[in-house]
Parts: sequence; structure tokens; C-alpha cells
Amino acid sequence: MRGTNRDTDGEAVEEEADRAFESELEELVLRAFGEGKEIEGVWDLEYEPEELPDWTVTIDRKDRI
Repeated sequence: MRGTNRDTDGEAVEEEADRAFESELEELVLRAFGEGKEIEGVWDLEYEPEELPDWTVTIDRKDRI
């Protein structure tokens, strides 16, 4: 989720939005893992309207416990 503030050069707002997105994604993955849900795999995220970008997200475990 990126955003810019027209009153600034956009850098601070974009970095803050990046950190918020990363934090929300990390919380989602950890909560799903903690609840025993299968989260590894490739997820296609498609949005409407067409102006919003579609994403492919791959979740791989780094440690093979």
C-alpha cells in the first residue's frame, strides 16, 4: 500500500505506508500460522477496478522444522 502526500516530496509518507504494509502482512502470516492454517504456496490477488494492480504472492518457509 503506497501513498504520497502532495504537501511533501512523498518520501516520508511512502516509507511509512511501506512499513505499515509489511507489519500488517507479517501479522497476517504469523496469525494464520499460529492458528494452524496452511499458508505456504502461491496466492493470486486480483482487484477491481482495473486501475488497482493485481499481485502474485509466494509464501515459503525458510526453516524446515
